[in-house]
Amino acid sequence: MEAYASTATPIGLGKRIRIQEVLQYIQMRQNKDGGYSFARGAQSSGADTYYGILVLKMLGAEPKNVTKTIDFMKRLQHEDGNFDSINVAYYVVKTLDELGAKPRKPFKHFILSLQSAHGGFGVLEADLESPSELEVTYLSLELLRLVEHNLSFEETKDLILTRQNYHGSFGKYGYSRLGATYHALASLSLLGFDVRTLRRTEEWVRSCEIPGGGFRISPPEWFDPYFIMDDIYFGVKCLDVLGENCRFPSQTLDLIAKFQNENGGFRRSIFLGISTFESTYQAILASSIVLRRAA
Repeated sequence: MEAYASTATPIGLGKRIRIQEVLQYIQMRQNKDGGYSFARGAQSSGADTYYGILVLKMLGAEPKNVTKTIDFMKRLQHEDGNFDSINVAYYVVKTLDELGAKPRKPFKHFILSLQSAHGGFGVLEADLESPSELEVTYLSLELLRLVEHNLSFEETKDLILTRQNYHGSFGKYGYSRLGATYHALASLSLLGFDVRTLRRTEEWVRSCEIPGGGFRISPPEWFDPYFIMDDIYFGVKCLDVLGENCRFPSQTLDLIAKFQNENGGFRRSIFLGISTFESTYQAILASSIVLRRAA
């Protein structure tokens, strides 16, 4: 997750992606409470509201019922300033910031309470459904940056660097993950570390890149037509933090476009699946980065 906003549709995006259908998909799923849900009739969620607002902003569309959306997101913060999780805090704070509003209570104490003795934030574990064990650390640092907290966490930087594997990737127990590698790079960058010095990391990310377009979670040993949006998104984001672009931008853009469903949204799997706001956000943001860097 990372916020990105634009006042106009990125040049060239509409050549491959049906933008008006994306906008319709998002706009038709706003509920009466101002929040959004990826499926019609489902309850609004902080995550879908965050992704929905960010997609609209990236595509130059003004969200509707903004006052209701702000009220909905503010209600996700507890009276004591805490949130159900760091993810909810991120969705709320970043969405409100995009809409020119602030949380109803200070929240810095909630984030700092997540920091542990080892220097990280939250539990440094990740299951197969989680993008990385460093996600909570990245989200925490990004929110602290937003409130202009001094990010002088040397122990956090050192901890992240211990998660680097011998071939440059990041992930606990030597398990390479594009998500963990992105969150490591983004966190180190927030802490003032020059990630461009991590040449092995860039080489590893490049090894996950496919000449026909896109990325896989690890360097491929044989041809596999199966792709998921997460890997493409994190691959593009890793290179962006490193100041680089894909080697095969046109092919990657073509591949991302294949994830778009008939209803305008994007699915997680290249072959089939329902549209989700998260995959739609990842597709639009990844495409926008590739286009920007290729310009």
